[in-house]
Amino acid sequence: MTANDVFFQRKQAAAVLKHGVLMRYPPVFATMTGSTSDGGRVVYLDGYAGPGRYEPEGDEAVGAPGSPLLAVRSATTIAKWSRDLHCIFVERKPQYAENLRQVLADEAGADLNYDVLDGDVQDRLDEALEIAGQSPLLAFLDPFGTALPYEMMTRQLMGRDSALKTEVLLNLNLEMVWRIGGLITGQEKDSEQTTSGNSATLERIDAFLGGDWWRDTFTAARESGEPGSAARAAQTVATEFRRRVLAATGFKSFSVPIRRRPHHPPLFLLILFFRHQAAPYQFNEAASGANAEWREHFRKIDLSEDLARRRREEPPDLFGEDLIISITEQEARDIEAELENGWVTTIASNIRNMLDQTSSLRIEESFADIYGATLGLAREKHLRRAWDQLHDTGFVHRRDTTQKIRRQTIRRRD
Repeated sequence: MTANDVFFQRKQAAAVLKHGVLMRYPPVFATMTGSTSDGGRVVYLDGYAGPGRYEPEGDEAVGAPGSPLLAVRSATTIAKWSRDLHCIFVERKPQYAENLRQVLADEAGADLNYDVLDGDVQDRLDEALEIAGQSPLLAFLDPFGTALPYEMMTRQLMGRDSALKTEVLLNLNLEMVWRIGGLITGQEKDSEQTTSGNSATLERIDAFLGGDWWRDTFTAARESGEPGSAARAAQTVATEFRRRVLAATGFKSFSVPIRRRPHHPPLFLLILFFRHQAAPYQFNEAASGANAEWREHFRKIDLSEDLARRRREEPPDLFGEDLIISITEQEARDIEAELENGWVTTIASNIRNMLDQTSSLRIEESFADIYGATLGLAREKHLRRAWDQLHDTGFVHRRDTTQKIRRQTIRRRD
């Protein structure tokens, strides 16, 4: 049984955040880009589709939907807005591809357009791009290990005509980077790591990251040898990777860390590569909503574990478990309110500090600096609250409630 098989037997916690983004962002991308395409056609490419569903857990009769089902559900939703989302799914394992076809036949409406391509995405990419044609394209790359080789991603996907709207959403496996980085650092560096297996592994990640530059970057970043240094070194490699993609293609990037638990080092980076300045703002909205679901997911896990412990170790409670659940749900609401108040305070402080240096801020151009440490957590409603608070103190002019906030400019009052 491979790691790939194990993953699809259970819906991993990290997938909660990833799928939260996938439920939110593709419809936004299709809505924004489809207005200029022929017939409102937009293409979604999933290069590592999987079998379509996870195996059932617990009392579930049917397993949780995988990314392909989320895509076809998005297609159904946006069809109401005169958008035609054509989905292309590529799956390497024959049994997964066949299962995916069956799942889609059961779930997708007859009027939805999709293709399932057997094989490795790097072998089917030309065909997928031919199907995409001149339509806007959102490509999702979520491999078990390394993804498309760097040259194929940058030259074929990002190398489409600049007039064609293209974005790439890459789930970069940081844990893979720091584990493979162990082959070139520490004791492993002086051991017999030049076996054919290790050499092939290093060559695969070289191809994925666009050369062996990452080896020196990782080694230098991990010099301290302290606990957690490998995770930090992997993040340094990811930062340099994003810089190199920008230099080679002009595609900027926005990343969301995916952790197993709050305050753990990120295991993955969900990176959006984009050209249009509206993309990161909208992607942040999706990430913020997904992060809220992710926190709720872990709250329920913790509550379930606590109740199970109480059943084992303590006599039945006079008031029963319903009271415990009610109390913890109120605590969760209080914690969320505290988090949101903190984000509003941070955003307001960032705006004030920036407007001490200039008289105005265009939100779409400056939103990353406006959100600062709250990126991926806070969203538009928190920005509105921060702006309103600053207006109430007389520091800035009032926002225009009739216009989209991302297109507005925050102006300091003289």
